[in-house]
Amino acid sequence: MVLVGGWLVSAPLQGPGYDPLTDTISELAGDGAVDPWMMAGAIGTLGVCHLVTALGLRAAGVLGRLSLALGGVAAVLVAFSPVPMSGGSMRHSSSVVVGYAFLAVWPALAAYRRRDRRAWALRPALALPVTVLFMLGALWFADEEWGHGDAGLVERVLTSGQALWPLVVVASCLMPAVARGPAPEPAGESAVEPAVESTAESVEPGPPVTIRDAWHGGWVQAGGMSAKTLVTVHAVVPGPRPFRRVEIQGYDAGPAFRPEDVLRLCRDRGHHDVNLDDPAQVTWVGGDARTWS
Repeated sequence: MVLVGGWLVSAPLQGPGYDPLTDTISELAGDGAVDPWMMAGAIGTLGVCHLVTALGLRAAGVLGRLSLALGGVAAVLVAFSPVPMSGGSMRHSSSVVVGYAFLAVWPALAAYRRRDRRAWALRPALALPVTVLFMLGALWFADEEWGHGDAGLVERVLTSGQALWPLVVVASCLMPAVARGPAPEPAGESAVEPAVESTAESVEPGPPVTIRDAWHGGWVQAGGMSAKTLVTVHAVVPGPRPFRRVEIQGYDAGPAFRPEDVLRLCRDRGHHDVNLDDPAQVTWVGGDARTWS
């Protein structure tokens, strides 16, 4: 939003000689522009926002966060490297190219490839196509620039996408957990399903989590306020790779295959001081912290 606001305010100040469709954003912050500090400040602020996001986005992959941070550093360098009135600037051009490259690959590098459920914007099925689109966009911009086409328009489309994608990722991380739909009934009688401890317990409204009700043989939904402790680790679900479902503050946090997974799920949701041996913090259903099969 800062970047878009910068060029929307700065472009009209340049007069009729500046065409937003063909002229680039860098010219708004270059030597000879009217109030170049305005566009340079917007680019620099965007770079700082990328740095802050990279530091706080713990749900993303480390390489992706590093790439986002380096893209932010490059944006700050662009802000302090104005293009001259005539000729080019190697420092400016290299900062733009390097920054765009880092911001293009960070969605794919940030995507998780494990089985635990997290933000939908960090799923490879979505993040990888975003990176591919940014790469194809670079070819589109080069074609428009060399062909003296609408390079300014293409640049605005691409930079807007790169500026908004971190916001999309953060928003997906902050969204409540999506309830799982009912699983199909097991074929045999021997299948073991996690059971709720009591069906008479009152449940207040909240994002629903679908769980198995062993008393009535059906599927019920439990709200987040029903949890007695911060963390509830349910009984082992058998299979080729047994796991235990974890709830944090009553909301489904994903599967855990060992105690370290429980701690990681807690950290992902901002709980960094959880003691798995403290019954006031963690409730173990169907076995203690040593039961995983």
